[in-house]
Amino acid sequence: MKLIITEEQFKILVKENMGIQKAIEKYLDKMISKGSRKIGQKSRNYGNLMEDWCIDGLEKISAYYYFDNGEFNSGSLSISKDLIQEIMSIFTIKKTFVVYVIEEWYEKTMIPQFESIVGESGLSFNDVTIMDRDRECIPEPTKPEGITDEEMINFIDKNTAYRRQEIIDKIESGERDLEDFYLDIVDTVERKKRLGF
Repeated sequence: MKLIITEEQFKILVKENMGIQKAIEKYLDKMISKGSRKIGQKSRNYGNLMEDWCIDGLEKISAYYYFDNGEFNSGSLSISKDLIQEIMSIFTIKKTFVVYVIEEWYEKTMIPQFESIVGESGLSFNDVTIMDRDRECIPEPTKPEGITDEEMINFIDKNTAYRRQEIIDKIESGERDLEDFYLDIVDTVERKKRLGF
């Protein structure tokens, strides 16, 4: 059995969906205004960029931008399952539509802001994943006051597979900045601890 929709019915359907989409986008704008953005720089992510959105202490949306030889290659958006459920229950709509709207909203609203902050352009998403559980937000690492270069090197040595001389060589060659390298490892250690790795 074929279902035939007239042009007028199609216009009404599209109009209704556009109204719901705009309402969801307003909801997302309001939600994100209460959150904080954590940006992962290329120097700490193997040449890639990322951003996490923390709302009420939980990561709700994460975006990853992958680069190949300095050129943007692909992007991935991760959305909290709880955020999707929340929107589904408020607007009484299907999961696929919610995911579609969040992706469209993010590409239209959030990516241009991110591009402006990091000095990139042409970023987009190739895929969208749903996080099976909300993760606790990991605050931006900070360098403790009075920590010495030796102590930072010792921390990197203790918490990575790099040998001490490799760490020193990377720093002396300019491949890695010591403070950035140290903060990168602090962030990784904290993330593993919180995620139970």
